[in-house]
Amino acid sequence: MFMLFAASGLSLASMAAVYQSWRRQTGPMLYVGIGVWLLSSIAWSHSVGWEFGVVYALCLPGLLVWPFIAMNQSHTAVPQQIPQPRKLDFSLRTLIQHALHYIVVLLLLLVFSVVASLAICALLPMDITGQLATCMVISPIIWGLAVYHYLATSKKIKTVGGYLVATAVSVAILMAMPI
Repeated sequence: MFMLFAASGLSLASMAAVYQSWRRQTGPMLYVGIGVWLLSSIAWSHSVGWEFGVVYALCLPGLLVWPFIAMNQSHTAVPQQIPQPRKLDFSLRTLIQHALHYIVVLLLLLVFSVVASLAICALLPMDITGQLATCMVISPIIWGLAVYHYLATSKKIKTVGGYLVATAVSVAILMAMPI
């Protein structure tokens, strides 16, 4: 029971440290906050088991951030110049470009994230249930990072090629693993 309260306190302390680093614009306080967050992750895993501890450690800061956001809420005056919305563009080029982005993001990168997370977890020295649970946690993280990278880069074809190569390597790792 003590570990449960300690983990909760460490999560709150990590959010407070990150908040203070933002308010003061200091890097060391951010690193302290990240270190305390890692300690809270360990404490959560120790108190409720690693399956739930990882989920609590990842989700709780997202819930704890709302009081800090509410403390900094401010109301501004209505802007004098409101920008006009852009016109809708239904040109064939734009439609094809958006369809290709859709295919890459929702098909290719999703397959990449699942196969890559399975390959990473297959290499971990734990039983199959632990590997699958870890895979469930890291798969959306890998997908989100890959989507962000794809949409942020200007060299999309080279990026897609890199993800195809990474997918092929991941499939090769999975095929080489004994069943």
